[in-house]
Amino acid sequence: MAKNFILEIGTEELPPSCMDEGSAGLKSALENNLKNSRIKFESIRTFVSSRRIAAYADNLDDFQSPVVKTVTGPPKSIAFDENGEPNKAATGFAKSLGVQVCDLEEIDISGKGIYLGKRMKEDGRKTAELLPGIIRDTVLSLTFKKQMYWGDYDIRFARPIRWLAAVYGSKVIDFEIGTVRSSNITYGLRKLYPEPLIIDKAENYFSLLKKRGGVIASPGERRSLILEAFSSLENERWKGKYHVVADHELMDDVVNLVENPHIIAGRFPEQFLYIPKDILIEAIQYHQKYFAVISENGDVTTDFIIVANGIRDEDKVRRGNERVLRARLSDASFFLEEDRKCSFSGWRKKLDGVIFYSGIGTMGDKQKRLEKLTCYLAGIIKNRPDLKNEKMLGNLKKASSCCKCDLVTNMVVEFPELQGIVGKEYAREKGENPGVANAIFEHYQPRFAGDGLPVSETGRILSIADKIDTITGMFLAGNIPSGSEDPFALRRKASGIVLSTLEGKYDYELKDLIIKASELYLSSFDFGGTDMGKAVLNIMEFIMARYRFLLTKKGKRLDILDAVLGSGCSSIVDIDKRYSAIEKFIEKGDINKIYLPMFRSKNIIAKKEFGEVRPELFLEKYEKELYDALLRRKKGIGAYLENGKYPEVMDALREFGSTVDKFFDEVLVMAPEENLMRNRINLVRKIVDLYLDMADFSKLVITAAEE
Repeated sequence: MAKNFILEIGTEELPPSCMDEGSAGLKSALENNLKNSRIKFESIRTFVSSRRIAAYADNLDDFQSPVVKTVTGPPKSIAFDENGEPNKAATGFAKSLGVQVCDLEEIDISGKGIYLGKRMKEDGRKTAELLPGIIRDTVLSLTFKKQMYWGDYDIRFARPIRWLAAVYGSKVIDFEIGTVRSSNITYGLRKLYPEPLIIDKAENYFSLLKKRGGVIASPGERRSLILEAFSSLENERWKGKYHVVADHELMDDVVNLVENPHIIAGRFPEQFLYIPKDILIEAIQYHQKYFAVISENGDVTTDFIIVANGIRDEDKVRRGNERVLRARLSDASFFLEEDRKCSFSGWRKKLDGVIFYSGIGTMGDKQKRLEKLTCYLAGIIKNRPDLKNEKMLGNLKKASSCCKCDLVTNMVVEFPELQGIVGKEYAREKGENPGVANAIFEHYQPRFAGDGLPVSETGRILSIADKIDTITGMFLAGNIPSGSEDPFALRRKASGIVLSTLEGKYDYELKDLIIKASELYLSSFDFGGTDMGKAVLNIMEFIMARYRFLLTKKGKRLDILDAVLGSGCSSIVDIDKRYSAIEKFIEKGDINKIYLPMFRSKNIIAKKEFGEVRPELFLEKYEKELYDALLRRKKGIGAYLENGKYPEVMDALREFGSTVDKFFDEVLVMAPEENLMRNRINLVRKIVDLYLDMADFSKLVITAAEE
């Protein structure tokens, strides 16, 4: 008979950043461990809040599934004597299994022959007996980006574990982690319901938490309650004139921070409304996790929303939070006024005293590099001559010279989360055009998973240049991400480069940009004999790995990417176009007409030396025809490649394939005469080069359906 099961890991308050990974990790680990233990279940759901990570398994079987195991012994050929009688090898094996020789079976092991063996059924053990080990392994396998040890224990977790509840049906599953022993006890809201709660049955866990502990276990339910309360305020109290700024990232944090959301509307003094809108909203939202409220025309109002974690005295909570926000906005107002006394030129000088990273200079150095790198990038984008005009280059120079200045403003020193936003607002106030001001903010995007990409051309180019500069500097300084460790978020920056490049459809050679960024570093810093060629290649591979990751997320074929990269192309946009053309061609079912001729050609020239083709040495009709076709195709395909007409390239290569096949069928490449053989190998090399102009098709993985 199946029973339900609840596991709850009670902790000190968890940071919002680790909750989703804790919930996903618990679900994955518990599912895998139960499956590996042959324990069937209907489904597993996980729940997370600020003080607990829980998993609920529906209909967990009482017993493991039985399994039939095959035990093999000696080969049959050596287990019997010449009279067919079992020898010591057979009798000894049978005795070890507790059976007679006549009970043994003949087991056919592929590639080895017939062996003596026995198929033995192993009954499943009770689930309740296996769960302690399964749960312990599950909990200890959980990992977080930020973990900690506590006390004298060698256990790592996001926060110290304070209680463990594990109930299967109505039975407590007994196990221990560190000095914390499991029980059937859980806890509700700390201040409102401090008494222990006893879980009598696993299926009663949720109602017990909600009714007697004031805790809503489901993040989805908490989110829905918050959004419903927002909607009620907007429609009933404000009659549609005001709207809550329901920032997604803030909402995710708040849902994870509270276990029973209670919505309270507060107010702050009108005197703070003069603070620029984006700065004011960020100041309201960031530290205390409040939600700003805007009017129909988009102006910030004096209302704000508090999401409290269960309350007794609403007025007291409102007054306390209003007092806190007034203090924060007073600070913001003071710093704003102090910053208005300064200029961008003064801030630029201060950047020379801010270290970017040890060994690669200051933020002032970085900003000077950006001024050169952005204009260089605009200049090498092949398909956008408009990016090279005087106005665009002027905007790029101005934005790149100002984009890091807000890091030394009073406002950002006090409110680091406002970097970019402050720079944009101050640039507007000081009369910079919208293109420059917006680029100062946009060059940080994407700042986090799910964040938007830069919208303006100036912001997009500055963003790519800034991220290339950072990645190049970190690689040259030896700070290369490994495993899950990526303290400077270089992978996110690499993804930003790829996404912004594709979004802008910027056709430029990534390798050239990396080389330029490296040269700018080398002109000022010594990296102790670093192999620059290898460093550039490593950076290139690191960034392309993010493009590979994006393809994986879309369920795309990676062998096509490998084929395209085999051409030596380093333009992300060009790689994307080639990928699309090959993918669509494969769908037509004709890929073998390109793959096979190239595969044959590449195999023939493997590990050979090459020289020039000498047409006067041609003896056979088909080698002459191939050479003539090669010259014609090279010219035509070259024109297609120059104009990015990759579907036409694929069609031309398909037609050329029949000429190549005919050559191989009719001409002996490895001719006895040395000069003929060398000339034909050189000709085949030219064939391979023609294919490689598009892609290395030999790297494709051809399935049976495509053959």
